[in-house]
Amino acid sequence: MHIVKIKGKSILKAYKYRSNYIPDLNLLSKSKIYAPNKQQLNDPFEGLVTSKIFDEYEQIKLCLPFANYKYKINLVNDLLTKIGYLGIYSLSESWDNELLWAHYADSHKGYCIEYELDDFILEKSKTVIFPKIIKIIYSEKPPLYSLEGMDNITYEQLLNILIGTKSIPWKYEEEIRVLFLNKGEQEINSKSIKSIIFGARVSDENINDTITIMSNSLQYYKIEITDNYGLTKKGKTHHGL
Repeated sequence: MHIVKIKGKSILKAYKYRSNYIPDLNLLSKSKIYAPNKQQLNDPFEGLVTSKIFDEYEQIKLCLPFANYKYKINLVNDLLTKIGYLGIYSLSESWDNELLWAHYADSHKGYCIEYELDDFILEKSKTVIFPKIIKIIYSEKPPLYSLEGMDNITYEQLLNILIGTKSIPWKYEEEIRVLFLNKGEQEINSKSIKSIIFGARVSDENINDTITIMSNSLQYYKIEITDNYGLTKKGKTHHGL
């Protein structure tokens, strides 16, 4: 299984901020999620790549038999096409990011799902390249491809770069992605769903609907605002908040 590593350690927890209650929770209660493709995401620069590598190849292909480089360039072209079909499920490393609560959880009226990444992917899927877990790299410039060193790059490395690089303004999201071969509903391991964290402005109706739809075995928390611009979460039982 492809596990994200930071400083030599696996990231065990990841979080999904949501505002849609009934549709999303009905899926989640069946151990399913929806993974959109890159055209459905909110960043128009998804998958952006410079064309230098292709320009270089055009200049030298008539002079030298760079068959292996041609293979790699064709691989890049193929990946650029396939990326449009990938399902991309975006997560964050943190549950207490106030901007994510504002942008993706309806200004604290939504909720946040806690996942255990080690258990996220179904056992039957762990021997193939997809699903794949990657950590986003944030860069001032799009990925630049040059012919130098291209003969050593692998399919997975190219994939990581092409769909795993975003511009600096997105760095606050601390994004982790689960990539699927196609967009749409995806089955996940039910054991990976650990808790639901409700926003500070959540309604009692949404809390009750969530607990009714989801398993009582889950942990439930509610965000509380501290007096130093901080967020904390208070644990609750499934009997009520």
